[in-house]
Amino acid sequence: MTDMQRAPVGDPEDGDVRKFGREAIQEIARLLRAIDTCVLATRGRDGALHARPMSNNGEVEWDGTSWFFAPSAGRMVDDIRHHPEAVMTYRADQRFAWVALSGTARIVDDEDAKRRLWLDELRRWFPNGPDDPGVALIRVESTWAQWWTDAGDGQADLRTIAEPD
Repeated sequence: MTDMQRAPVGDPEDGDVRKFGREAIQEIARLLRAIDTCVLATRGRDGALHARPMSNNGEVEWDGTSWFFAPSAGRMVDDIRHHPEAVMTYRADQRFAWVALSGTARIVDDEDAKRRLWLDELRRWFPNGPDDPGVALIRVESTWAQWWTDAGDGQADLRTIAEPD
């Protein structure tokens, strides 16, 4: 039996939702690995939520941090500079799996990281590549996760380690 199967059952209001801390990262990474796209929502200056589809780089092992590229002069970058809270939702195409992550986003000014995380498929949106100053790198550090799969549902406070049974 794995640690994920041994996790304590949550509050009766949550049904059979299993609750975890940071030890859930490996399970969440497994779920995200095969999902190509997510919807990333941020809060604009006007207070409204703005959501847009984003490419999920499955080649980067998810460790609680998600990475995205966006136009540096775009609304999303402006949203993050003023309200860093973000929500990402993922849905698997070929299986019953949904993941929702919330956390804090920030713009990363690191040219080496941009080149390391770059995928050629991103040239569709950014034809001048990762060295273009018009391309921003966004880092979202997840603090909370929820997932729903045919194997069961779970939620994790990614800031903590779950209490032992």
